[in-house]
Amino acid sequence: MADSARAYFDTVFGMAGEPARRAREFAGRLREDLRSGSEQLRSHGGRTAHDLARLIRAELDATLSRIGVATQADLDDLNLRLEHNEEQIRELRVRLAEAEAAAAVRRTEPSTGTEAPPAAPQTRGDDEGVA
Repeated sequence: MADSARAYFDTVFGMAGEPARRAREFAGRLREDLRSGSEQLRSHGGRTAHDLARLIRAELDATLSRIGVATQADLDDLNLRLEHNEEQIRELRVRLAEAEAAAAVRRTEPSTGTEAPPAAPQTRGDDEGVA
């Protein structure tokens, strides 16, 4: 029975030889076109999602700026300025301690009266105006 069914199908498909081959080729081309189309669609969808996220982020940052909420970039900038100011304060404290130590040494030394008055501590140009 299986042999007769196989013979029947072979006969039917044999008669359709050239059209069947063309149908298989068409199906193969269609499969490749669908595959490449789906890859392009997936790629385009990924780019669209990335662009949409970027636009949403930009709009959110603009809205936060308009209502006065600080962004991460603003906080980073403030942190850098704070670190710079703290470094200046540390330098000024060291210089103040050195000046106080020098003044204490001058007070304990006997004064001969011929010495010139002590010079003011040297300041850097960028420290001017800092209290």
